[in-house]
Amino acid sequence: MSTSNTNENIDLLIIGAGPVGLTAAVEAKQLGLSVRIVDRKTKRSTHDSRALIVHARVMELLESVQNGAVTKKIEETSFHLEGISAYLPKCCDDSPVEFNINDAIWGDTDYTGPYFLPQYETERILEGAFNNAGGYVEYGVSLEDLSQSDNLVTTTLRSITNESTETITSKFVIGADGGRSKTRDLIGIKIDRHSLPDAYFVVADVICKNEPAELQGKEKCALMFPSKKGVAVLLPLPEKNARRLIAQAPLGITSKDDVNLDEKFFEQLLLERTGIEFEIGLGPWQTIFEMTHGSSESFRVGNVMLAGDASHVHSPVGGQGMNLGMQDAMNLLWKLAWVKRISEGYTPNEEGQETEEEVASTIETILNSYNLERQSLVKKLVESVEFATKMIATRNPVLQSIRNMALQIVISSNIFKNAPRKMGQLEMEFSPKSSPIIIENQTKKRTFICDPGQRLPNIRLEDGSHLHSHIDRVRYTWFFLNTNAMKSSYGWNIVQAIPALSDRQVSIPSISEKTLASQQVLLVRPDQFVAAVGDSQVDIMKELKNAGLTETALATM
Repeated sequence: MSTSNTNENIDLLIIGAGPVGLTAAVEAKQLGLSVRIVDRKTKRSTHDSRALIVHARVMELLESVQNGAVTKKIEETSFHLEGISAYLPKCCDDSPVEFNINDAIWGDTDYTGPYFLPQYETERILEGAFNNAGGYVEYGVSLEDLSQSDNLVTTTLRSITNESTETITSKFVIGADGGRSKTRDLIGIKIDRHSLPDAYFVVADVICKNEPAELQGKEKCALMFPSKKGVAVLLPLPEKNARRLIAQAPLGITSKDDVNLDEKFFEQLLLERTGIEFEIGLGPWQTIFEMTHGSSESFRVGNVMLAGDASHVHSPVGGQGMNLGMQDAMNLLWKLAWVKRISEGYTPNEEGQETEEEVASTIETILNSYNLERQSLVKKLVESVEFATKMIATRNPVLQSIRNMALQIVISSNIFKNAPRKMGQLEMEFSPKSSPIIIENQTKKRTFICDPGQRLPNIRLEDGSHLHSHIDRVRYTWFFLNTNAMKSSYGWNIVQAIPALSDRQVSIPSISEKTLASQQVLLVRPDQFVAAVGDSQVDIMKELKNAGLTETALATM
């Protein structure tokens, strides 16, 4: 065994090259951070695909990467879900309850997903973007150990192929190494992870050799069969006649040792749950897993952060997990880049300059905002997904009847038209109380197009453009709506604009004509969330200083 040391001091080391780690790596390149990414796998998977959906919110955030190259490839490679069909027991109706995705109300986004794409394809596209930016994934490299001192992280990596080790130094480390995260273990963070009753599920990618008459014309529809013996779901895949099957395992089956996951098993399972005879062929991936829910007690220790499944786990209901993890990375990376600018912009002992202690306190505030914001948001989402999973997977006859009636009412009503937008994570928001760098509205007036902590509405402007097209994805953006912009020597991105009339807007919730016409100033973060709103830039700057941001932080934000 050989050991090598390096004096290399990089900005960021990423552990894990799944979709979350790759998103972080792509963002790092875009933000000008030096980065390495390693993965213990010897190569990228081409068939083990857990996540299946890229949501609209992630597409919005990926749009700026390489001038839209990533979103374009996702759009070209994926396909849109056309509908949802729930085959409820005969007590409700003889025909399925159906929802046409074309009836969904998406509001102000340019992306109307959901984009169905196996995880390995999402990873391939992201890795391609990272390669195009001059990076490469170091496969066959595992995390051995890490320690922190003097605001640096020293990490020992081990080569899987020749057992050699390497010790490197970085400013930050991101653990994106999944539910069994070694990064999480090494920094001593625990995850509150608990199971549901009857929580074992089987998953397989299958090819339907026959085309059951009951399913003709539904090649691009999600099919749900909530039977008395357990739920089964068939989701479309890009290949012809291909489906992802997710189903509760028969009672008593908890591992691959209990059953042979062959064609006969899945055909019998489908017949039992759907009442339809399938002839299937198996793809390269089948598994059985216990569905658990939970989140870590923290997302950060010092300069080591967790993202994705390393910090939160839950069922695949709604396709939330991968997308939430990718947004973890996007929430964190612009903050790391900001911290780097603060560190490089600070000159010790310069007259009128803040003290080292004040700079350190500001950096701590920014880094801790990642932990506080993600914990707050993830906790709510995990609870929501857990409740939905309990209702979908219940084997209690009384609860099954309630569930079936609720599905029939909700799917067939106008209420469900807003569900794809919410599922697409477009309505996620942070409470100002959950973040030290989101400033609560101090004016108490309802004359702003949104509140602090919300995603900036992508409203149409008088010149025909949309607000999102003006957001700086590296630094903050000041929006002056219906008012003159103030001059600044800080080099901020400043946008002066006039919103179009309300009859040209599609925002949800709708924005009144009075609000669109009112004078207002908004400070928007690189991740498109609103940091503050006010009548003037002066008022917002005052609140930012009260939040503990130094002059260097303000100049570089």
